[in-house]
Amino acid sequence: MSSVTVKDIFDFLNNWAPLDIAEPQDNNGLQIGSFNSKVKKILLSVNPSLEAIKQAINESAELIITHHPLFFSPIKNIIKETLIGEKIYLLTNAKINLISWHTPLDKVIDGVSEAFLNTLGFQGTSFILSENSQKFGLGKIVHLENPIKIQNLANLIKTKISTWVMVIGDLNKEIRSFAFCGGSCGFLKEEVKKLGIDTFITCDIKYHLALDALEEGFNFIILEHGISESFVLETLKEKLCSNFPLEVIIFKEKNIYKII
Repeated sequence: MSSVTVKDIFDFLNNWAPLDIAEPQDNNGLQIGSFNSKVKKILLSVNPSLEAIKQAINESAELIITHHPLFFSPIKNIIKETLIGEKIYLLTNAKINLISWHTPLDKVIDGVSEAFLNTLGFQGTSFILSENSQKFGLGKIVHLENPIKIQNLANLIKTKISTWVMVIGDLNKEIRSFAFCGGSCGFLKEEVKKLGIDTFITCDIKYHLALDALEEGFNFIILEHGISESFVLETLKEKLCSNFPLEVIIFKEKNIYKII
């Protein structure tokens, strides 16, 4: 029987991506379960979706680790016929523990942003917005040895990670640097501009922010939120398997939007 506990995994995550660097509004840590539960198999997922939970049940996993939390806001009741109620019932009935690790994974040097860039064959040189004397931060900056057209960069993303891509800006413009931040990071646009960079890969850009960018000559490359964050699961799997005698499986995130 495995001697690894949920608390062991929690402490490992907290050592790698400390909870004290989380955004104030965030919700991280053990969401459902017991720190004393034994763990032999873990399922990793960006979201605590019904499909991910059902796969964990089918795989007989004792623990799910997600990037996005199950609970963002306090809940007033648990009703089985609601979506969140069904998830809670499934998890508790199957005795599956759930840990969520959100913005700390966004901020570590080898977290969400670097995992995405490595998948494309790039390496980040610095954070867009640094914290703790540049030990942690949001997003990454990439400086290129050779210029690339925005159209070609967008095509590279689409090919490498099999997702839809949208571009706001000049497709034919050649760039020598760009910024990336997984998830909804449009709020970092001005920070990117301060760094002298005019091209930003991120998600969930609202219309008026896009319109302003177009008029300013600022370029956005936009892709799906969950897909942009999914590559850190490979990093997490590698770290867990290197430190614990566990079986770790990754739930493959699917495109939420269907482009027709």
